[in-house]
Amino acid sequence: MYLRRAAITLALLATVATVAMVASPAAAARKPSATTATTSTTAAPTTTTAAATTTTAPVPPVPAPPGPGGSVSWAPSGRSVLGRPLLYTGTANGAFVAWMDPQLARPVVVPGTADPGGPWPWGGQVAPESQPFLLASFNGGFKWNDFSGGIIAFGRGFRDVLPGVASLVVYGDGTFTVGEWGRDNDPSKQVAAVRQNLQLLVDGGQPTPAAGNVGAWGGSVAGPATMRSAVGVDGNGALLWAGGRRTPVDLANAMIAAGAVRAMEMDINPDWVHFNSYDVAGDGSAHGNGLFGATGADRFLHPDGRDFVAVMVRGTVIPGATAKVGAGPVKGEAQGA
Repeated sequence: MYLRRAAITLALLATVATVAMVASPAAAARKPSATTATTSTTAAPTTTTAAATTTTAPVPPVPAPPGPGGSVSWAPSGRSVLGRPLLYTGTANGAFVAWMDPQLARPVVVPGTADPGGPWPWGGQVAPESQPFLLASFNGGFKWNDFSGGIIAFGRGFRDVLPGVASLVVYGDGTFTVGEWGRDNDPSKQVAAVRQNLQLLVDGGQPTPAAGNVGAWGGSVAGPATMRSAVGVDGNGALLWAGGRRTPVDLANAMIAAGAVRAMEMDINPDWVHFNSYDVAGDGSAHGNGLFGATGADRFLHPDGRDFVAVMVRGTVIPGATAKVGAGPVKGEAQGA
């Protein structure tokens, strides 16, 4: 009996021990150990900075300067500004032709000491203070008793300018044109100078009907093909000049070959027709080069009895350049017609 109770007691103790062994791992899992480390995770702050963007507007390309056209084999001659030739010359239809830059050339109408009646500023020559800017010169038109028309120069006029007469017109801003007064001049611009002579020789890029009438173009000392000269403009507004022993229609075709859209005859006969270019020395004095005609390389650097046209380097700011070049308006030029 005693032995049976002892066996039962041992069995119960074994059962309790087994339950304790089974329950102990779960309890251990529920109760953290005193030596277990506690881990805390904190997200690091993130800062995002957008990269600064700079947008630069594209610089428009500087347009190419205008150049001579027509069918002439042009060659640069005379002065340049910032490496840009202002004068080109060549031949066309048996005549000498010249092209002058529409943006950097400025004609000045200069009366002579005797024709038309004076006195006038500059005294029939290029004034010494203007010689540093001198590019070229050429003869004027007929004597004043040989045609109807007028002149504006240096702030005053000699006879009235007339509508329908061929005219070299220079504006106060230095631009210029050749055309029929009252039709081709710009009334919105101030007029600085006008030189009228006869009627148009070229109009619309074609010889005018009158070009075939030799008697309409002045008294010749050498027949129809005497020495003649003409001035005009091309489609870009460049100034053109032509000279040669040609009939009026031949001279018109020479101007057209040089690119002229309008042109007028200037003076005729050997004593008066000429075209000069100029070099300028370090002291500012000009020295002429006789490119056409037989009237002297330095003509118009000294007083002359006949009127003429001096072509100056115009005061202009060239796109892309840092300074102004050339001369401003000539002192005393008229600013309104």
